[in-house]
Amino acid sequence: MFQLKNIDKSFRDRHEEIYVARDLSWSLEAGESAALSGESGVGKTTLLNIIAGLDGAESGEVIIDGIDIRGLSQSNLANFRRDRLGLIFQRFHLVPSLNAWDNAALQARLGQCFDKDFADDLFDALSINGLAQRYPSQLSGGQQQRVAIARALMHKPPLVLADEPTGNLDEATSEKVIDLLVNVTKKVSATLVVVTHSVAIASHLEQRWQLGSGRISKMI
Repeated sequence: MFQLKNIDKSFRDRHEEIYVARDLSWSLEAGESAALSGESGVGKTTLLNIIAGLDGAESGEVIIDGIDIRGLSQSNLANFRRDRLGLIFQRFHLVPSLNAWDNAALQARLGQCFDKDFADDLFDALSINGLAQRYPSQLSGGQQQRVAIARALMHKPPLVLADEPTGNLDEATSEKVIDLLVNVTKKVSATLVVVTHSVAIASHLEQRWQLGSGRISKMI
């Protein structure tokens, strides 16, 4: 579903050059799920942002569903993300003036693909159906994260990128949420990439990959 081809990306930290990617190539097919791990600071979030077109690579190709997104204009890239990507950030990025229901439905409504029955099922599965009319300021961190997860899945995107999606959840809820992510994406043949430090969370995904020193390798 996506291909990274010969990606280079680095940045300077004081006098040191930090490599996120050195001629890095990586691909996953539709319906596959993968955990991406690695030490803090190696660039896992940056690599996810490159796939999403939120950060630029210095060279190489980022191909999603047959389209090299590095060649898209900013407006076309924004529309592509709206329609084709589900993004779950460490910071929730909920709209303060919208309640939980409208926050979760926002991307699907913008893409004109809102499905109320599917939305109801998501809210029920995430145990937030009683919070629909609450605003972000009235929600705990864990509740806000679950609303953000609902938003990322509501338009049934073919690619879901999740950066530590269970970081604000307790262990029991984390297990439930990661299973939901896997099951929903599998149901719609979407590709799922989850950045996580948790071995337990990674075990719910089909593949495990590790990033370090600009290289990515598959873990057995």
